[in-house]
Amino acid sequence: MANSKKFELTKKDMNFFSEFSASAGQIGSYMSLALLILLGLLIAGGAVYAVVLVQTTATRSGIDSLTNKMNSESYQSQLLKYSELNKDLSGLNQKYYDIASLFSKVQNTDKVVSANMDVVQSNLPKDVVITSFDYSDGTVIIKGSADSYYSPLDMVANFSKAKLFTYVSISSIKQIDFSQSSLTQEELKLEKKYSFEVQGFLKTTYVVLISRLLDIPSATPLTAVKTQTLGVGEQYAETGVTSFTDGDNTYNLSRVLINNIAITDAQLKEIQASNTISGIVTESIDIKLFYTLAPKGGK
Repeated sequence: MANSKKFELTKKDMNFFSEFSASAGQIGSYMSLALLILLGLLIAGGAVYAVVLVQTTATRSGIDSLTNKMNSESYQSQLLKYSELNKDLSGLNQKYYDIASLFSKVQNTDKVVSANMDVVQSNLPKDVVITSFDYSDGTVIIKGSADSYYSPLDMVANFSKAKLFTYVSISSIKQIDFSQSSLTQEELKLEKKYSFEVQGFLKTTYVVLISRLLDIPSATPLTAVKTQTLGVGEQYAETGVTSFTDGDNTYNLSRVLINNIAITDAQLKEIQASNTISGIVTESIDIKLFYTLAPKGGK
């Protein structure tokens, strides 16, 4: 019996050592796998670090190269030349504006020709009396009175036949109101019954001058002056006037002068809303668009 129990104990001990050895082998396998995974991670991490290091080195090298180039004497020299050219361009814009303005004034400054007045006088109907004869920039405005409503119409027809004007139109024909007059009936019979105004154009074309200026006391030109020659009665139109961008700067329209006369606030709002300034050509037109510099990052 004693031998039997001893054998059983020995068997149990052997089973225990057998199970322990199997467990130890399994743990060893897990450790090997973990070491392999760790080694793989180290290799992958090293590879990523190497790539990042190479890219960082290349980037730093590029930055250093660019910095050296910007600090180089040749680059600084080119930068100085650019600044001087920019200054010269601003000065040339000012000169171009001044010269263009002078040429426009010379081109469109006319003198009254006495022969034109003779033609007007010879083509007046008998009952027409001229009370005013204004001449400016190739445009004649004739005001007067007549006995008949149709006499001014006959006068315009005579002007057209005589080919005095390139274009002629009647601005108004109105009956004269004598209700508040103290004239006697005999005196009223001698008075003209209608007043009229006729507008005639001696020229076929006029110049439209458009300039963009910085709204400061010196009125510095922002762009070259734009000029165009249009026929009488044609329409001019300039779009994109509300604001414009030049490089990093944005400019907003602040006010407008047309032939040195400021437009009204209502007209300015209308121009800003439509982003266009337009009109009909009946004379030479000098449009000055004044702008203010918008804050950086604003409108």
